[in-house]
Amino acid sequence: MSTNHIPRSARLTRSSLSERAAVSLRKLILRNTLPPGSPVTEREISDQLGISRTPAREAIRTLVGEGLIVVSDTGRLTIANPDLEAIINLVQVLRVLEGLASELAAKNASDSELNSIEQSHIKMADAVADSSDFKYFDANIAFHRAIVAASHNPALVQAHKFIDDQLYQARFRSSRKQGRREIAIEEHGRIAAALLARDSDEARSAMTHHLTTTIHNLHAIEKETKSES
Repeated sequence: MSTNHIPRSARLTRSSLSERAAVSLRKLILRNTLPPGSPVTEREISDQLGISRTPAREAIRTLVGEGLIVVSDTGRLTIANPDLEAIINLVQVLRVLEGLASELAAKNASDSELNSIEQSHIKMADAVADSSDFKYFDANIAFHRAIVAASHNPALVQAHKFIDDQLYQARFRSSRKQGRREIAIEEHGRIAAALLARDSDEARSAMTHHLTTTIHNLHAIEKETKSES
């Protein structure tokens, strides 16, 4: 049936259910309830989330687009399991993109956009001691994406989304490392201050430094993981 014949309220409800399913599925992956390399099927996801196959299918499709779920040549679905080298390669590109975004945002952002960026920073600081990993993580992601949006460069926004979506797992792992939150808050504070001062050079430098420490952090996590195994 064409969506033109489906009541608008029904379309919104179905869309909302799919979006909520994607959020729930994403959290299962980030919490390692669905570990890297494990198989994914519509039936198992629908059973685990307590939803029908259609929103489960759409949630899976969303996460395939984000790179959290990968499709093999034979069509088999599995939770993404990128190696450290692949992750570092992506973060290196992200560092360039977000460095440029910070420079452009300092020049192009509206006062309202800068205020939103500052509010995301405040939410992150408030969530440092919170028991919910996702409250902090969501504010962190919002902070970075708000800066990219404030660059007012559509090509940059598109390129950033392609890279950033593939780094959900890595950024979540990095955010949970002992002591990382406090350091990130300090680094974000430097970025926010540069943006509010509309200091484009300092904004780029602060963001570049921040993502360089993220790379160092990921190397440290990998080393700790290997020593524990």
